[in-house]
Amino acid sequence: MKLNRAQLLALNLDSHIVVDAGAGTGKTSTIIDRVIEHYLSEDQRATRILPRPERPFELAGGMLVSGKSETQNLREWGGLLPGEVVLLTFTNKAADEMKDRLRQRLTHLSPGPSSDDGKNRTDPRIRFEGFNEQLLTLLDDAPIGTIDSFFNQLVSPYRGILGDSLTQENISDSGRILLTESALNILWRLSSHPSRISEAVDAGIPINHTCGPKEVLESRDRIQRHYAGRNRAIGVIRNLSQRSIFIDEAIKGLTDLDGTIIPDKILERIIHSINPRQLDDFIEETQRIIFSFCDLVKQYPNELGSGWSRYTRIGCLDYLASLPLKQNIWDKLVWLSNVYNCVVSRKSLFSESASDKPSVFPYGNLPKDGDNWPRGINNLGGVSGVIKPVATELRELWHSNEGDIFLHFIRLTMVISKEEIPCTPNNWQHPIFTLDGDLSANHPTVNADTVYGFTIEKESRNLDDLRIVMKGFNGILEKLKEVNEVHDFDDIQRMAGDLLLANCPRICEDFYPESVIFALNNSPEESWKDDHIINAISILENLEKDATYNVKQSKEDLIRRYDLLMKIRRRYRAFIIDEAQDNSPLQWKLLSRLWGDRHFEENEMKVPDTPWQPTICYVGDIKQSIYAFRQAEVTGFLEYSKALRSINNHEFDSISELTESGRELRSRDFSRDPRNSHKITIANARKHYEDGGQDLLGWIPFHHYDGLDSGKQEVTDLRKEGLISLKINYRTNGGLLDVMNKWWDDVFGARHRRVFNGDFYAESQELIPSPNNKKIAGNLEWICPLNTDFSSNPSTDLNEYLDAFDSGDSLERQGLMIAKRIKHLIDGKPVRVQSPNGDWDIQPTSEKVPPSEIMVLLPSRRNIRDIIIRYLNDFDIPSQADREGGLLERPAVHTLDGLLQFIARPRNPHNAVWVARSCLIGFNDKQTQDFIGKAKKNENLLYRLRELSINSHQRELISHWIDFSEKGLVNELLEDTLDFSDLLLTYPEESSLQDVEQFIDLISSLSSELGGDAIVIADKIRQLRENESSSMEAVTIPPSDAVRIMTIHGSKGLEASVVFLVDIFSKRQTNLTIDSRSRAMVSPELFSGNPIPWTDQQEIKTATWMHTKWIYQSRKDAEARRLFYVGATRAKNRLIIVGSPKGTSWSQDNDINGLKIPWSYTRPLPQLGQIWLESLRQGSVNRNEDMSIWTYEDSIGNLGEKDARYLNPFSMVQNSFLGSNLLPGMVVLHDEDCFNVDEDQTNDMIRTPFQKLSLKDNVAKISMDNDSIRPLIARQDSHYKVKTAPHRLSVLSECSRRHWFETRGGLNPNPIIPNSEQLIIDKAKNNFDPALFGSVVHRIVEIGIPNPGKLSDSSPNLPSSWTKKNSNGLNNPEIHQKIYSELLTHESIALKMNDSVVEMTNRLSNSKLGRMVSGEIIDGEKVEGLRTELPFHISFKVPLDGLTRGRWTPRGTDELSSINEASVLMDGLIDLVLCTDGSDGPAIRPIDLKTEEASKLFSNQSDGLLESLGSESYQPVCEAEFAMLHHHRMQLALYYRALERIEQKKTHPRRVLRPAIWVGVTGRLVEYPEDLFLNAQKELDEILIQVASIELNLEDDINNHPPLKIESSGPCNHCPFSMGKMPICGPSKQEL
Repeated sequence: MKLNRAQLLALNLDSHIVVDAGAGTGKTSTIIDRVIEHYLSEDQRATRILPRPERPFELAGGMLVSGKSETQNLREWGGLLPGEVVLLTFTNKAADEMKDRLRQRLTHLSPGPSSDDGKNRTDPRIRFEGFNEQLLTLLDDAPIGTIDSFFNQLVSPYRGILGDSLTQENISDSGRILLTESALNILWRLSSHPSRISEAVDAGIPINHTCGPKEVLESRDRIQRHYAGRNRAIGVIRNLSQRSIFIDEAIKGLTDLDGTIIPDKILERIIHSINPRQLDDFIEETQRIIFSFCDLVKQYPNELGSGWSRYTRIGCLDYLASLPLKQNIWDKLVWLSNVYNCVVSRKSLFSESASDKPSVFPYGNLPKDGDNWPRGINNLGGVSGVIKPVATELRELWHSNEGDIFLHFIRLTMVISKEEIPCTPNNWQHPIFTLDGDLSANHPTVNADTVYGFTIEKESRNLDDLRIVMKGFNGILEKLKEVNEVHDFDDIQRMAGDLLLANCPRICEDFYPESVIFALNNSPEESWKDDHIINAISILENLEKDATYNVKQSKEDLIRRYDLLMKIRRRYRAFIIDEAQDNSPLQWKLLSRLWGDRHFEENEMKVPDTPWQPTICYVGDIKQSIYAFRQAEVTGFLEYSKALRSINNHEFDSISELTESGRELRSRDFSRDPRNSHKITIANARKHYEDGGQDLLGWIPFHHYDGLDSGKQEVTDLRKEGLISLKINYRTNGGLLDVMNKWWDDVFGARHRRVFNGDFYAESQELIPSPNNKKIAGNLEWICPLNTDFSSNPSTDLNEYLDAFDSGDSLERQGLMIAKRIKHLIDGKPVRVQSPNGDWDIQPTSEKVPPSEIMVLLPSRRNIRDIIIRYLNDFDIPSQADREGGLLERPAVHTLDGLLQFIARPRNPHNAVWVARSCLIGFNDKQTQDFIGKAKKNENLLYRLRELSINSHQRELISHWIDFSEKGLVNELLEDTLDFSDLLLTYPEESSLQDVEQFIDLISSLSSELGGDAIVIADKIRQLRENESSSMEAVTIPPSDAVRIMTIHGSKGLEASVVFLVDIFSKRQTNLTIDSRSRAMVSPELFSGNPIPWTDQQEIKTATWMHTKWIYQSRKDAEARRLFYVGATRAKNRLIIVGSPKGTSWSQDNDINGLKIPWSYTRPLPQLGQIWLESLRQGSVNRNEDMSIWTYEDSIGNLGEKDARYLNPFSMVQNSFLGSNLLPGMVVLHDEDCFNVDEDQTNDMIRTPFQKLSLKDNVAKISMDNDSIRPLIARQDSHYKVKTAPHRLSVLSECSRRHWFETRGGLNPNPIIPNSEQLIIDKAKNNFDPALFGSVVHRIVEIGIPNPGKLSDSSPNLPSSWTKKNSNGLNNPEIHQKIYSELLTHESIALKMNDSVVEMTNRLSNSKLGRMVSGEIIDGEKVEGLRTELPFHISFKVPLDGLTRGRWTPRGTDELSSINEASVLMDGLIDLVLCTDGSDGPAIRPIDLKTEEASKLFSNQSDGLLESLGSESYQPVCEAEFAMLHHHRMQLALYYRALERIEQKKTHPRRVLRPAIWVGVTGRLVEYPEDLFLNAQKELDEILIQVASIELNLEDDINNHPPLKIESSGPCNHCPFSMGKMPICGPSKQEL
């Protein structure tokens, strides 16, 4: 494939590269080609300066089709292998696409002369036909995916050393939300009383020297006081928790060494946003004006008065005007705030909206004397004409764009400053009543026009409280994850930070010295550097001299972790990061930790002098950064770009291997093309003639550009440093692209930037059309529906289709016109435009567009999405929204949610009405009144609903609800409702089916986590709905040929021939209502809450909130502009803008006729439509288009003009003043009549919802005809497989009821409510957990058991691992300590357990079996070999004699299948397999180790198992041993069968001996007696049949498994369901 010049420069493998890729510029193709060049280039930067990592010897033969002679020796290959190149992108979908495209390119790669037609590629560097197959095989395990998946893959092998005890399964969205709510509730339930602090520690609140549970709870109580209650305070913390990465960024520069937020740092952060030069200019101009004002007043002493008092406003103003300019910024702001207080009326000091600005020099004079601060001068009277112009000058200055910026800082200064305003009377009250210290229960009494404010010290305390509480909340959340054995991507990133030593590993904080922890947690700003690790090791070396406790171990541990980090870095020699503009600060930091120093062997090349050792390439476009809500931060892209360019310059000067004469990889003025710059330069003759052989050049000049791209010297210089801009657009038609380029000049223009040093603003970039597109005009349309209110009421005739232009609102009209326009595009029909005099002009017919080539993009999902889908359905246009919004808000799911709430609380009338009025029942008003109004108090309304059901079908369905709800079968109930109700008849869309299936999956997930109780599940669903309904998205899969409807965010990376950019004049995507309501706001610069301690009317002005909001608004505006860019640039041929300003109308009554467009510009957050129109107007101003329809009279280009524009759609087709010769005009469609080209075209063809339902009802009635229902014939099945665990057999043999509880019932094998007192007694008696003790002993036996390894000559061979000699390590203290550190969380547990462990392992070692495995021959029997923890998999065919599986239906049970036979599958581990040789020949025996009665090891008792202590017989000799054998008979019988199966497959099998138990407390080996063993074998066959029957018989319920009778209730003594404070089973007749 032919690449343009910039793309060729991006293939440079010898420099670090940052690719600034504009929309549609072929970045994905460039990335794929770069990856392949990394694979094929044997001489590149990474191979020349970095050592080769460990590689596979060869791929397994079964993995390749090619023969060995056709494959490359991978260990000798000079290029990079897929595992050495990290390729990361933003979403799983993008990663899958990237991997698929890479796989396609590799598939069509083969040896031969250089040639590439875009599909098939040959390359002379490939020497073997099978090499591409090898690369494809390695690609499966290559690090290609999202950043999160890469980190997950990175940390997985090291979870042990990271202290991670969680499962490897990521928590679901619902689980994460519920866990967050649980953590918040726990945090607020904790008592702050000193005597109960331990509860906070147990809950998970961390302890350190600066912040512990006491501080967390004190901060929590203060926050609750600040937000007038628990619910608001919880809401603040909940919102902050979703922005934790930005909070960490903001905190960095605000704290001291102890992590405490300090006032001075807050002030520095605020002042940092000020442009000092602009401030000086503003002050100079202000001072000039107020000096002129005072001077003029002095000139009219008779009219205005003279000799004014110093303590008047004019006295103050005169004093301020005479002061010299202050030196530091803060003093300058104080001066401005004093002027502000002097000249602005008190009531308007904090007026900051566009419509309510501060009243500067009201009526041209100083404010009146209402606040006890007299003006000092008279009314202006006759000198008004002289004074007012000067006052107006100041008002205009302070109301200008620049003035708005400084007014913000003036107000901040008023709130923060403690300085007195000069020249104010003693009885004058400052407009800010400063609050410091603890807030009182009631607000202080102040003047009505006085506002409350916090001191800067109080501000820092408030922020610190939020920081501290967030720490406590995170600790509780971590504890909950640990208890629930789950994790999320936050945990993965935390573990990645621990592994990469970005901070002190959490597991090390318990034993590293404080100074070392502090050093590790203060990593350098250049996060790839290891200075903090070197510093920490140095600290440890100094501490080691003092022989401080644990220092040596800490040093060894840190060095070991650092060495591991360098070995991990060694694996990767190149990184390519796509969509890098959407990385979060934490992701940048963690990725760059892999770029530092790696491990080098002594015999390898010297370590290169560079901060970044692997070759780095990242690709992105700041203009497309639109994921701030996911904590993406564009500044990282810019910061790392600067670092990259600096490092490239450094490497050029310092790494001689890159510039070595005769074998250069880098040049000052040229970039090496790795495809051509190599020793083998064979190419097809055709390539030598194409473009003069330009595509075969080995070196590309940096100053060469393509086509219309002229290139500037500064761009060339950036190219030399590694910054490559891709500007040639392969997506959009030339004319349309040209028009959009004009927009971006203003959309991203500097005049829209409030934060002068804000590095989150995008720069405009002129995109150049590709040669194939540059002469194609493309199309631009504006669907601008009339947007005025209509007073007519809609028709009440349900058969009449409602016309949105008669009675609908703006969204309805947009939806209708979008649907009609799409219908015309699909059918290839024309549209028409209207002139002001009423004439119509039919536009040329366009080619038919397939639905899949039409994309409808929404700035937000609210409201309009469903309207558009409804209208598309009305016109029978297939459509699908890939992201459907909040799952619990979807209509079909809402119905099922109502049913869930009803079955959980069937006496609740609200839930009953919810279901009765839904499509599941369909009651009308009268039926609903009878249902609820005549119900008895506290009546079960489910039963009443069944009595009042409309038909038998419905009655059977409700009976089914009652039956399944009483059995706790919530999932089954919902699934059957889905199949046998009218739900999907009412909501027939494919998306509705996917919605309800996703909802049922959610219920299934919650059932697994919480149990099957309907009340618990319903409450959790309600909690999700009320707190986080929008965060759980409904995800649906669109059909292949449908109109795609999605948010602009979802369209990243996609394109379509026709793109609709919808609802762009809505405020929804640019306002801060939700953020302000949450009273928490976060940006990477600052975060804050907005306290409200008393009432909504008693607002407190907080500087941090005001400034955080100001920055947030600026960032929101910048992102809105980028959002518009992303949406518009998805279009290939036709862009259709949709929306109209409120008040848009068709004017024919005035002198000026046409489409009237009200003109406004809402600062600081304009709507997308306003941004677009302003870019059109400003473009005309810049081009001096005097007759432009966008400018107005003598427009000078200021924002915020209020004059309406009158558009003539007729003439705009030819000239819309777009600035493009290729596409001069656009089509404006304002009314549905624009689509009525045919006179007979009306809405009569569209069916109304009532008509559609009537049709469905008729079809449903036909389908209910009994004659049309054919009986099902049950199929014969024998393929069913049932998987169970070996220990379940013992449970089932004792009590089938317990087995049912734990399998079909879904209950955990724990008491429902544990008896805490009993647990305390048990712990006191045993001192340790018996199960944990058993795990320790088992592990010691596993690795410490001796093995003589003496195989007799006549015996069958054994695997070498079975006969490997091993000395006796059962009593080895080092092995014991190793196991303790592996399995035990605290040293105290090991101390308690150690004596018992030593005693039991001694008994095992000294026992008869212990001596035999040590090599002793006893009674002619010797041990030949052994295996611990032998895994097995076994399958049993069991007969089921025609077990029938059926399906309930309202008309009876349908028999679906008949099962005659099933397979029962089991996996397990046998503790010990012993191979012996004796008088009866070679044998093998399964042995199970049991550590029961360990508490008796040091007792003087001789009962129980200790009764047989000292006996060396294999036979059981006491009742306790018989009981043990009986209890475990099923498990051991299974082990025997598994071992027997294994031996039967061997050519020379061993005789399998009866199983035995190795009793830990006595050391005895007890073999199963023959009669007990034979009975166990028979019982095993019966139990297996029972296992399969219970699993496969859908009708099997708890009633088929009654409780054990009292006389045989021994198993109840250790059954969890008969224990605790609320036993649910037992020998007495209790019901579930």
